[in-house]
Amino acid sequence: MVDSRLVLVEGLPSTGKTTNARFINIQLERSCIDARWIHEVALPHPALFFDEAGLTYGEYAKLKEKHPETAGFLDSKAEFRANTVGINPTELKWEFSNKINGNIYGALSEYDVWKFPPDKYIKFALDKWARFTETALKKRDEVQIADSAFFQYQIFKFLLSGSPVQMLQDFVGRLFEIVRPLNPRLIYLYRENTEATIDFLENDRGTQFLEKIWERDKEQPYYAKKPPGAEGFKRFLRDYARFAKILFDDFGAKKIAIDITGRNWVCIEDEMLSFLGVGRAPDPVFMPLDGVYANEDLGLSIKVEGLAFTDSNGQARKLIPKSPDEFYVDLLPAVLRFENGGIIILGSQICERWTKTGTIYQKAR
Repeated sequence: MVDSRLVLVEGLPSTGKTTNARFINIQLERSCIDARWIHEVALPHPALFFDEAGLTYGEYAKLKEKHPETAGFLDSKAEFRANTVGINPTELKWEFSNKINGNIYGALSEYDVWKFPPDKYIKFALDKWARFTETALKKRDEVQIADSAFFQYQIFKFLLSGSPVQMLQDFVGRLFEIVRPLNPRLIYLYRENTEATIDFLENDRGTQFLEKIWERDKEQPYYAKKPPGAEGFKRFLRDYARFAKILFDDFGAKKIAIDITGRNWVCIEDEMLSFLGVGRAPDPVFMPLDGVYANEDLGLSIKVEGLAFTDSNGQARKLIPKSPDEFYVDLLPAVLRFENGGIIILGSQICERWTKTGTIYQKAR
């Protein structure tokens, strides 16, 4: 039995965080342990801020006064924390796109937490992590698995803002005190040579990917005196590795650093399972019902061919058997349930519309 309620999976981009978080999630469930994988871009994310508006209670009251026609919709999707309120505009669009005035999205964008300066961000982040911990503690038998949440998101936020490493250390130390009641465990995936990780990332995703990330963040203070394009992002990754090493050394609970240079994934998986005190369970042998499945109201369709799956964006993915009627989607927290000739999306949703929990796809004829 896992003696932790929170497993953190961290590492530089392209070190296998998502793949291994999904693996841990599946293995825990096969060991009859309730587990929830919190994907890096889960929607809504219980601890991070992706496209989320963060407001004080006073700001929230003023927002509703200015847009009274949206008040009920906002209340239904907002998360009310001890000191702050969080609203994800994407969820509003999914639920109420035909019912609320589009002006509300512009108003919410003024409160985008990602754009907050570090001192303001800290207030909102600590409040959100406290709510996450409070909620997780109520789920006494569930293990939370979070990838890229404790180190990666925070490093991006503080490093890009030009904040000193001590500020990041102090903040993550405060986060640790908040989650300490969950008895957290940290798995850090790395390559001994950071340049090897950078080279792998570039070869795997292409130089254009590096340039895209730089383009997204180029106005941030970090890049003020850095070279442009891919080389600038490579500089960022080198500093990321340095910051992550400091945070790993500071982490005050059980932790393990696993060198993935040799890419012997079976051994790496076994090492993680041993660290967590869980045995390996093989894939059950089940096959889904082939076909094209569509949701006509949304104009979305998905395709199943054996254990090959194509999502509504045309992205090819793998299915992993969970039960005769349910299949995990590899690299995503979604689960497909085959029921009454159709598919129901279960698990957790991310920012891609087809993954919304409860969405039904009927088999096309």
